[in-house]
Amino acid sequence: MAETTHLELVTPAKIMVQMAAEMVVAPGSEGLFGAMPRHAPMLANLDRGVVEVHEGGKIINRYMIDGGLADVSGESVTILAERAEDLDTADAARLKERAASAPEAEADFLNAVIAAL
Repeated sequence: MAETTHLELVTPAKIMVQMAAEMVVAPGSEGLFGAMPRHAPMLANLDRGVVEVHEGGKIINRYMIDGGLADVSGESVTILAERAEDLDTADAARLKERAASAPEAEADFLNAVIAAL
């Protein structure tokens, strides 16, 4: 079995993800970066974009985030995001309904999620 790093994706409302991953790719403010087991410690500002979870050389999960902060260590990747949506289970119709009644910043994010589907 390949080495893994522990991924945790947290929003103010909940812990969205806690799982082991071979690699996590995140949208850093200076470009995409990948974090794998035994990665050098770092903090990175994140932009709006897609966090990809890789296993066996394939993307197994995708999450759209609305910026935030990533804390990477040799054993874990913790992503703190203002908003996040699971792209693998997102329903465009439900997201459109939510966007119609949401405040402007959240509606803008939900429309970006819909575009990423």
